[in-house]
Amino acid sequence: MNKPELFLMDLPSEIVVGILSRLPTRTIVSCRCVCKQWHELLSTPEFAKSHLSVSPPGLLVLHMDPIMSEYRCNVVEYEDISQLQYGFPCDQVTKFDPRAFISSPAYYQIQTQGSVHGLLCLRYQRSKSDDVIYICNPITREYISLPRLPHVVEYANFTCCGFGVSSITGQYKVVHILQKSVLEAWQHDRRENYRCEFYEYLIYTLGTGSWRSIPENSPFEHAHMCFGVFLNGNLHGLVCNSSKSAMLVSCFDLEDESFEPFSPPSPLQITSYPGDYILRVLDDCLCICESTFLYDEMGFVFWMMKEYGVKESWSRQFIFLATEICPALPFYGISLIKGYKNGDILYSWEDETVYYYSNKTKTSHEVALFAQYSDSSDSFKTMLHSSSFLSLKSFDGENVISFADFSESSLAFSNTLGWSHMIVDLKILIE
Repeated sequence: MNKPELFLMDLPSEIVVGILSRLPTRTIVSCRCVCKQWHELLSTPEFAKSHLSVSPPGLLVLHMDPIMSEYRCNVVEYEDISQLQYGFPCDQVTKFDPRAFISSPAYYQIQTQGSVHGLLCLRYQRSKSDDVIYICNPITREYISLPRLPHVVEYANFTCCGFGVSSITGQYKVVHILQKSVLEAWQHDRRENYRCEFYEYLIYTLGTGSWRSIPENSPFEHAHMCFGVFLNGNLHGLVCNSSKSAMLVSCFDLEDESFEPFSPPSPLQITSYPGDYILRVLDDCLCICESTFLYDEMGFVFWMMKEYGVKESWSRQFIFLATEICPALPFYGISLIKGYKNGDILYSWEDETVYYYSNKTKTSHEVALFAQYSDSSDSFKTMLHSSSFLSLKSFDGENVISFADFSESSLAFSNTLGWSHMIVDLKILIE
């Protein structure tokens, strides 16, 4: 056994946890194979919590081939996600086939619905009455199949899911919105005339085994346009106000399970183009990306709520012209992934290509990592995701299933390369 391993064996377990939690995720997986003592130590909730607090930022890419009905998920890590702008190589942590969860994968459309503490919420939809939701951890290779919805929802013409964790009790919850909206009148902008005729909100708390319908306490008369942005123990979306003239930010508190409207920056008007307003989280602040006219051409304005829940704290942080961000692309295909304090942004276009925009040089370039997915028939969804070792078995009462061991092509190294990398990483930490 090598000296770094012998040295660590003599340290108290809490110190070993602190050291190993700072290793790259793939190296930690190799460390679990060193001996039974380390495997047990690295499988504890204490280690999962310690690792999560220092887990490096990463991305999850759901790649879809509509012709072959093929899907694959890739999880990658960077020490600093801003390295994307320089084309630095990433560390591919793992990859898996999300169709492994279901018996008839070709008939389902797969969507990512949220990522919290390394747990991924996946939604498999074949029709409005056939909706299956899974929670999985790509690192521990575990998944939970949530029960089918308690009744057929043929009435719903808008369904959406959100996934998050409550701020006080730490309960992980999936919120499923079912809405029936009617078109009140035909005008050039159809969206502003949709009135929410009926809605229902169903909640699943991990560890309970069943869905619950919460009281109809929504203050909104009209349909949600989006939902599921998680921040500060709440799920957020965009919804029309009562006069159908502007939008509000809807906030669903996962602790007390109630809605509260947030006022947007002065006010956001309903427009006719899809994607005119994108709700995201940037630098731990709620952010709205607005597509609008700037200097007689299309551009983007980023509004950030600097003090959570305070209307007066909305601040216009960044302004970009569409020709700067995507000179050769239609502006309406932009989907924001991440923003940086210096004004740089990471974004995708039409679920086909990911770009990094430098605010300093006012130029964009395609991120090399995703060039392999640029086939014209393929598409992908990209989201921020931090890996974790949180086991789904910690949720009592759930039927946790393993969908595969770590494969040589994904998490495990070849023996020689894997062990050599592990020893190098350990030496760096110890020295």
